[in-house]
Amino acid sequence: MINFDDALNIILSTKIKVNTSLIPSSESAGRICSSDIRSKIDFPSENNSAMDGYALKSNAAEGAYPKSVIKLKINKNTIYAGSLNKHKIGTDEAVKIMTGGHIPVGFDAVIPLEKTKTQNNFLLLDTPVKKGLNVRLKGEDIKRDDVIIPKNTKLSYTQAALIAACNVKKIRAYENIPASIISTGNEIISIDKTYKYGKVINSNGILAESFMSNNGCRILKNVICKDRLSAIKKEIESALITSKIIITSAGASFGEKDFTEKALMELGLKIKFRQVAIKPAKPFSFGLIDKIPIFMVPGNPVAFFICLIIFIKPFIEKQLHFNNPKDLFDSGAISKINSVFHKKHNRREFIPARTFIENGCLFSEVYKKIGPAMISSFGNINSIISIPEETTEIKAFEDVNIYFI
Repeated sequence: MINFDDALNIILSTKIKVNTSLIPSSESAGRICSSDIRSKIDFPSENNSAMDGYALKSNAAEGAYPKSVIKLKINKNTIYAGSLNKHKIGTDEAVKIMTGGHIPVGFDAVIPLEKTKTQNNFLLLDTPVKKGLNVRLKGEDIKRDDVIIPKNTKLSYTQAALIAACNVKKIRAYENIPASIISTGNEIISIDKTYKYGKVINSNGILAESFMSNNGCRILKNVICKDRLSAIKKEIESALITSKIIITSAGASFGEKDFTEKALMELGLKIKFRQVAIKPAKPFSFGLIDKIPIFMVPGNPVAFFICLIIFIKPFIEKQLHFNNPKDLFDSGAISKINSVFHKKHNRREFIPARTFIENGCLFSEVYKKIGPAMISSFGNINSIISIPEETTEIKAFEDVNIYFI
């Protein structure tokens, strides 16, 4: 049996080939860009108005005071956002302009409508006007060819919007890694089957597919196998043809019906480690078949999920060159546990918890039912507490390391 840190290091030292491709920017959220993304345009693309108002030359208001009012003729046209702005506007005129409208050449200020005084088609100026007032300058936010997002960034929804706004139609991103999930057990049935006494619905398959799809993978196969060596072997053999990651659920221990490892061994599995000194999920094992990583995950749902979080997610992120370590929900954090916790073993322990903010601090509440099969925790948790091997007791409000999920 191997300790947690050594197991994780072995997994993270394993490499698979991950391709890149051009994808539409509209599909970029959740993907990891493999090269810097540069703006195709200046943003704003032209000097434009930040307000509904009147555009003018600021120097036209020089000498304007309450007792010395300057009158500017108002041009008959109005400049709207998106208009081509081909109006003839005199240099000694003011022109009505709407928010986003392009500022005429030579004009450099906008007076908001609510602050203007007009009379007989003239704009009355009784105070000086500051140059640049309510004007967004061309390229003041982003200049053409600026790097707007560095490579190896997992793109958020807001970043996808930024990419589109900068007229980037396609980006180069790492592929969604093709993966297969194989659940084993005579008792396992799919959600679309009629539930019967003694059967267990394949929640692990649903969990893994959703989790993997949201973490850089594309699921090619998600199947259930009976506890028969030939059936398990056939499904693994099929998965090896197209998949770059294979996850098996259950059959990872040493019971009479645990055929998963035997099937894998007959297909050329090279074991990197068997079992890990963690709780739950001690039976977790890892190996390779022709450079394809095989994650043998125990079937109890909480144990299965914890393996996804602590082993499989970091592996995927490493292959995709994920580089957002400062993102709160994509990295670990420190929280305060809100109750005493005792541990009677020397294994690393992972505890389902709910983490919340109170008075500006993070607190984590241990879920009331702890155990590898206690699936009720899935309705409440948003994090996992990591308790070090040597720790036997954590006092209330002590700091703990957590994984957000």
